[in-house]
Amino acid sequence: MSDEIEVRIEDIPNEFHQDGEGKPFQKCTFCSQDLVNSGAPYMIEKSYKRVPQEEKALTVFEYAICMSCNIEKMNAMSKESVAKIQAYMQENILMLEEVMEDERQKSFEEKTSNCVVTRKSIDELEEFNMVGQFVGDKMILREFPVVISAEIGEEIQGLLSAQTRDELDNFMDTVNGVPPELKELFKSTRRPVLV
Repeated sequence: MSDEIEVRIEDIPNEFHQDGEGKPFQKCTFCSQDLVNSGAPYMIEKSYKRVPQEEKALTVFEYAICMSCNIEKMNAMSKESVAKIQAYMQENILMLEEVMEDERQKSFEEKTSNCVVTRKSIDELEEFNMVGQFVGDKMILREFPVVISAEIGEEIQGLLSAQTRDELDNFMDTVNGVPPELKELFKSTRRPVLV
């Protein structure tokens, strides 16, 4: 196994484009920082739901978050919640190094064809979230992107303490310019996977 960690960079696939615009996110949903020209890394999370009469899964919500906002949001979490989530990730997602090495070699299509925890095919999932890491106008392929089924998202949300839920609600109250429906989603029982 190599000591050097390979990082692959690709164009941002359509699955991570903004639905309304049909093109990549340009700004952080929370602080409006320019994502393309800043050179700072950022994450995108999109939640999908299958509707019987539709050929493909429909987007329930989507957002891009710069690392500054993500750090601020993570700082709003209680130590108890952080410890529980880290333990959950280590037990369920952060696989053996050999497996992770194999995951890093996969293409975007391979990485997003199954839930990273349950290994269920994306075609079997009625609801799922897709999370990716980006810089500028490129996607970083390493541990991300991942698909997380709704059941796993609920398990992760169940690890949050009441204090963390309150702090995340306060975080959303301090952010301006975020669509009201996304603010409400962060305050609901079905929060995004990136908490």
